[in-house]
Amino acid sequence: MKAKIAFIALALAASMPAWAEQSKDPIGDLSQITGLSERKVQMVLGNRTAFAEYPYTYDRALDKFVDAVGEVKYQQLMNGESVAITDKQGHQYLVQVKRENKDAL
Repeated sequence: MKAKIAFIALALAASMPAWAEQSKDPIGDLSQITGLSERKVQMVLGNRTAFAEYPYTYDRALDKFVDAVGEVKYQQLMNGESVAITDKQGHQYLVQVKRENKDAL
C-alpha cells in the first residue's frame, strides 16, 4: 500500500512541470496565446501612451486580448497576479506580469 502511494506521489511530482510552468517570457507567451504582436501585448498591459500607434489600435488590441484570455484573467493579470491560461492547442501557461506600484515612491 505504501509503495502505491509513493508511486502515485512520484508520478504526480514528475507530471507537475508539464502541467503549468512559470513563464520566463510572459509577453511572448501572451503574444502567442492572443495572436497579437509582442509590441501590442506590451501596449495593452503597460503604458499605452508610449506607443505611437496607441490612438488607432489600442481598443482593437485590448478587445482581442480580453477575448483570448477572458475578462477575469485579464483583471488578474493587471493586478499582478499569476494566471493559468490555455491556448488553442491545449498548452497551458502560467503567466504573471510584474506590475510596478507607482504609489510607492
